[in-house]
Amino acid sequence: MRMQRFAVVLVAATLILGGCGGGEKKGTGGAGGGGDNQLVIAFDGSPTNLDPRVGTDTYSGRIWDMTSSGLVKLAPNGDFVGDVAERWETPDDKTIIFHLKPGAKFQNGQPITARDFKFTFDSLNSESFNSPKKSGYANVASFEAPDANTFIIRMKEPNAGIFDNLTYMLVPAQANAVLFAKTPVLAGAYKVTEFKTDERVLLEAFPGWVGGAPKIPNITVRIIPDATTRVLELRRGSVNFAINSIPYDQVDQFKSDSNFNIVTSHGGAYQYMAFNLRDPILRKKEVRHAIAHSIDRARIVRDLLKGYGAVTETIFPEGHWARAANLKTYEFNPKKAMQMLDAAGYRDPDGPGKRPRFKIVFRTSTDAEANQQAEMVQQMLREVGIEMVIQTSEFGTFMDDVKNGRFQMFSLRRAGVADPDFYTTIFHSKSLAPVGQNRGYFMNKRVDELLDQGRATFDREKRKTIYAEAQQILAEELPYVSLYHRDNVAIMRKNVGGFQMYPAGFLIGVPQMTMN
Repeated sequence: MRMQRFAVVLVAATLILGGCGGGEKKGTGGAGGGGDNQLVIAFDGSPTNLDPRVGTDTYSGRIWDMTSSGLVKLAPNGDFVGDVAERWETPDDKTIIFHLKPGAKFQNGQPITARDFKFTFDSLNSESFNSPKKSGYANVASFEAPDANTFIIRMKEPNAGIFDNLTYMLVPAQANAVLFAKTPVLAGAYKVTEFKTDERVLLEAFPGWVGGAPKIPNITVRIIPDATTRVLELRRGSVNFAINSIPYDQVDQFKSDSNFNIVTSHGGAYQYMAFNLRDPILRKKEVRHAIAHSIDRARIVRDLLKGYGAVTETIFPEGHWARAANLKTYEFNPKKAMQMLDAAGYRDPDGPGKRPRFKIVFRTSTDAEANQQAEMVQQMLREVGIEMVIQTSEFGTFMDDVKNGRFQMFSLRRAGVADPDFYTTIFHSKSLAPVGQNRGYFMNKRVDELLDQGRATFDREKRKTIYAEAQQILAEELPYVSLYHRDNVAIMRKNVGGFQMYPAGFLIGVPQMTMN
């Protein structure tokens, strides 16, 4: 019997999804301040849904880092380790048997049993439950709870990526999705005591957490969409911790200030632009290629990120085992882009004049950096004769439109993926939005076949070959323009200690942080 085989097989890819919501300023102490026993974290956007069965945005994910527990969790090195599960075994390639930690409890004191896990997954996958995460469990034949401490997943076929769908996933039996969207009772280190969309999330330490009592008793997550305000609040101490939410051009001022500690690392935070392939213009591959050649990605990294990033052709960062080599590249070449647009039937009607070849609407949030990037892309596309209209909205509205296909182009960041099987979630034809996260409606029979093969074997070398071919096809078909991977930058006041950087900027280590 092969104990914890999956944990050895899987290594994390690190990707960050971005955007923005609203916010408000508060004084010190209370809901918005930075008292001696309160960590105040600045978010640049608001969570959309705190029920882990439903939410898909990064901001909800970062709240779950602190508030939710599942069968397994990610370690800093990207491996999976037990969370509520004490151990697991795989008697065959289609069965995983989890043994739960004795004494594990929900934040209301209710004991956690295998029946709670069965309810969690069965409810998520029911026809009446609206969740874009269903596709992650399409290969599961059954979830079973033979006794209170044993939970079994039986799969139709081997699925090497299933562990990526087991983090955070735990709610009590009969949990109400409407109530849990804002006031969930979960099993993580901190309990949500208040959630005001676009304002704040208040968290209180849960001493009965399976990982041990958190060291900091209270946390306030403040939603501050304006970058200048985030910087000012951090400098004056009403915010005392921020990760990947301070503009890169402001980082040096904190490096030179003795009141702060700065932690940086190369990361896998993945920025991309997506196309709606149902759009009559963008469904033409030549147009997508031309747009890619029109974008000076190196300039965006240099000028917008101040060098804190690296241009990429794939979702996987340097060093990830599934990253393919020798992918098709899209160098910045406006002349080539214009020739491709001509060949696609979109000739410039007046040469260097004001009339465009065509107009495209680009959706983005109200985040300042997102808009700066959009404006840079807008100017680059203008140079090849494409009029790009920027349409901004607050993050919740923006994401709702993206999930429901109300866009031509948009840009986001991806986070929290721990296995290349995530391609099934975003590119398989069975994962089309709004039920799944294939939001650009990409459909390719060969990619479907490869993604099915990739999850059906635990042999890493075979999987590497399979996903390399998938990346080659995706680089050619171009449902996404891969822009860059961002570096991680965490800024904290000197009295904040114990921070451990995770590759994707996760907040999983917050319960071990200290304040003095």
